[in-house]
Amino acid sequence: MTMRWLVYLCILALMTSATVAQQYLPKGSIFGGARIGLSAKENAFNIGVDGEYTLTGKDEAGPGIVNLCVSLDYSRIVKNVTQGNISGTQTTTYVPITLGGTYHFSPSIEDTPEFDPYLLAGFAYRIQTVSADIGFGATDSRSNNDVMLVGGLGAWYFFSPQLAGHIRIAFNASFLTAGIMYRFY
Repeated sequence: MTMRWLVYLCILALMTSATVAQQYLPKGSIFGGARIGLSAKENAFNIGVDGEYTLTGKDEAGPGIVNLCVSLDYSRIVKNVTQGNISGTQTTTYVPITLGGTYHFSPSIEDTPEFDPYLLAGFAYRIQTVSADIGFGATDSRSNNDVMLVGGLGAWYFFSPQLAGHIRIAFNASFLTAGIMYRFY
């Protein structure tokens, strides 16, 4: 085998590994999914939906791929509250709407391109509502909205180029959640 053929084989191997990594997160892809787990507040049950758009291709942003992400989480906490002789129920809901970026490392992991760890960073607009039944038919409701920093790490595991399992550990919007992601385009 001549040196020329060896160079051709090396180029073909590099192109094939780049194609395998790109088949899971091609530039311009749109992903959507759902998660369930624990919220960032008092470990309440959390339901979340996610959307991601792939902004960069392989080698355009270092060894990984950059996605724009939008998430909506919902959690609700119900407590019995007693003050003196009066007891009632307090219900608190948290709805953080997150806009951020994810940096996916899958193209740099050539041995297992279906495993895709990522980092998440962004901001969330959190809508917090507290309502209390303080007895004798009286209720009190308050809402508080704020902007907060959101971050975390997670991983997708692609069962096929279209469908992935999803796990995330984060702070402020949700804490520990798992779900699925589906590539629509």
